Amino acid sequence: MVGVANQDPGSAIHISIYNLLSGTHTRFHHAPEGKLVAPIWTHGECLRLVTVKPGSVTVWEVGFTSTHMPTEIESLPTPGDISDLESPLFLPNLSRLAFIHRGKVLIWDARDSKLLLDYLSCGWDADMSFSSDGRFFVCRSGTINRDIRLWKESPAGYTLHRQLVSGIGPCIRQLLSPDGESIIGTRPYETQLWRTTDPISSLSSVPTPTTGGGNFILEFSPDGSLAATARRRDNTVTVLDINSGNPRLIIDTGMDVYGLRVTRNSVIVVGDGMIITWNLPAGDHVLDARATVDDSARTITFNGSAPRYIFSQSATISSDLSYVVTIRGDRTGLDVYDMSTGNHLAGTNAKVEALSQITSDGCEAWSLEGWPYKGWKIIKDENSDVIELEPLPENAAPSGRHIYRSPHGHGIADDGWIFDSRGKLLMWLPQRWRERRWPLRWDGRFLGLSDDGLPEPVIIELYE
Repeated sequence: MVGVANQDPGSAIHISIYNLLSGTHTRFHHAPEGKLVAPIWTHGECLRLVTVKPGSVTVWEVGFTSTHMPTEIESLPTPGDISDLESPLFLPNLSRLAFIHRGKVLIWDARDSKLLLDYLSCGWDADMSFSSDGRFFVCRSGTINRDIRLWKESPAGYTLHRQLVSGIGPCIRQLLSPDGESIIGTRPYETQLWRTTDPISSLSSVPTPTTGGGNFILEFSPDGSLAATARRRDNTVTVLDINSGNPRLIIDTGMDVYGLRVTRNSVIVVGDGMIITWNLPAGDHVLDARATVDDSARTITFNGSAPRYIFSQSATISSDLSYVVTIRGDRTGLDVYDMSTGNHLAGTNAKVEALSQITSDGCEAWSLEGWPYKGWKIIKDENSDVIELEPLPENAAPSGRHIYRSPHGHGIADDGWIFDSRGKLLMWLPQRWRERRWPLRWDGRFLGLSDDGLPEPVIIELYE
């Protein structure tokens, strides 16, 4: 079993219990009023959590199989009115509460009712971390460089032990190891490690892969056996085996990726003015194979009457692999190209933001970012390769497979619950997709989710 506690700003606390073996949601609780404090933790066959309200910090407990409301275990005093505390963090085994209040970082010993740290922070501290035994505490400083400050427990409370200067700009996050011996600090494109033991040594920083910063493209093969993913404007495409979750092929395409499609035997990538196809390695058990542009099977260059644009927004390939629809880099319109020849077939000068999908029947192209949605009917001439784009009414919605409903009847309710064809609730979407339910892709019982704030897409397998 696993318990998850969540609280949106200004709302009640929700506790969901899931059975990991069956993959189902089994319980739902509402916690008492107060501000939820991280973390929640297990205690025997129960989970515990902490809430804070003016004058007290309260520990609550609820059983994993219990249908009852959480019960109060103990209530401890807090120092004065701290109703506006920020970034609260609780250390369960020592009942210590760290938080930011009116520009100060405070650590309150709730068991002995005394302050252990009172530090003026200038209001910039956001991430704080305890070692498991409470001996060390780390937070960002209020200096212009936001250096990391390490505090060590002493008879007088917490005293400044080290001020760690990275020399390469502010950290985004920092975290103490459970034993308190190491600090991990992260910033764009780099992770840095420090030791807290005397004397402190700063190890070499570890570069992390850079990306173009765009959102992910995620597509499933028609038979549902494979998924292909890439970050927009990056040049790496990964093809995953759905059943095992292992990579089948990792491709350095040598160009920015704006769209892709995967079949049982190949992967097709649309980049800057080109369509490149790679064949997948033969056999179902070939894993982690690597490829470059030199290993490609075919390259088609866009050409024709339309001017050549850098497709910095997106490109979408039709399900029958007959044409590709691209958005121009200046967002002044979209164009349709023949997949086999690269010839320009049609275009429109309507202002568009991003192309989200072509309907499964290949008859409509839709831009589903922003409101109202914009759509075009794709009209084909049966006797030639000519295609026309006819604008659809602004108040229309996509026909055929809707982006939020799977072809097998799975759907997503307004409150973020995923339900099956019988209306049974299967799971609750994570918050980032409850608030902004795109981009996502359905393929049978598989749901693909992506977000530019994540290092990789998420693929969820749903069971009836």
